[in-house]
Amino acid sequence: MKNPMPKVEQLHVNSAIKANNLVRFTYLNQPQGDDLTVVLPFEVLAQSNGYQEIWQDGGQTTEIIRQDNRLSIKSEFFLVLIYTSESPHLDDVVSDVYNDALQSSQDKDYPHLIRVWNFFPAINDDMGGMENYQRFCVARHALLDQHNQLGQPNPAATAIGTHNHKSTYVFVFSKTSGKVIENNRQVSAWEYPLHYSPKQPRFSRALQFGDLLMCSGTASVVGHETKHKDDLLLQFKECMANINVLLTASDIDVPLEGGLFRFYLRDSADLNSLQQYIAQAGLRQFVILGGDICREDLLVECEAVFQNN
Repeated sequence: MKNPMPKVEQLHVNSAIKANNLVRFTYLNQPQGDDLTVVLPFEVLAQSNGYQEIWQDGGQTTEIIRQDNRLSIKSEFFLVLIYTSESPHLDDVVSDVYNDALQSSQDKDYPHLIRVWNFFPAINDDMGGMENYQRFCVARHALLDQHNQLGQPNPAATAIGTHNHKSTYVFVFSKTSGKVIENNRQVSAWEYPLHYSPKQPRFSRALQFGDLLMCSGTASVVGHETKHKDDLLLQFKECMANINVLLTASDIDVPLEGGLFRFYLRDSADLNSLQQYIAQAGLRQFVILGGDICREDLLVECEAVFQNN
């Protein structure tokens, strides 16, 4: 009798369940699904046929705990923590969420933060002389410092403003670390000039974990400056150029059009144009969500995952 194949710490994203179902993402105007489904606080404006985003791994789910506004999903290799809130007190929410997530990851021995999504309302609003995105960066930096994480590899991450009063934060921790990939067309986020925020953002442009490349929220930024203000087409092309640099720098042998994309679009009036640009680029799997970008002069942002077959 053959020995069973050993379980492997791997992470994949598929449109159908092919391995252990770790977490499935859906949206406000879609069916909510089962206990492993996370409803993100956005409306779907458009998507490709059959689009789904199911994160899966090579182990087994060992624990699912849903308590009030917190969901914890633990497998042999990964810990996923999801927090929701409707509180208007951004600083407090970020501090509470990051403190709990980082402490839980240490307590449960999943020390490596590899992917984060930060979704909160009014991201561009000025509150007391500082934009909410800046306030978020300051609060996040403080908690990372408190938990001795500033010297650790930065995760892939996204921060997008919701068009409602809902906030959602999603963390993926792992038993082992991934490989940080930076973009040579862009200044690393943690080296941004301080006029963008009193504390720089803490994320990598992409992170490769085994055969999976996770590209962070990516926009029309070259160096550290926004390019092509008020021009959706050129901003879209700059997004694709930045994603392509990350893909080329990785060990993933997949063409650009083979990725799975999430787009966040500031103005729904631009939807038809964005769909046209996506079609021209040949992207096969995508969803377009209504959301605000961290800079007011950015019209669109995308994130993507690529994986070797």
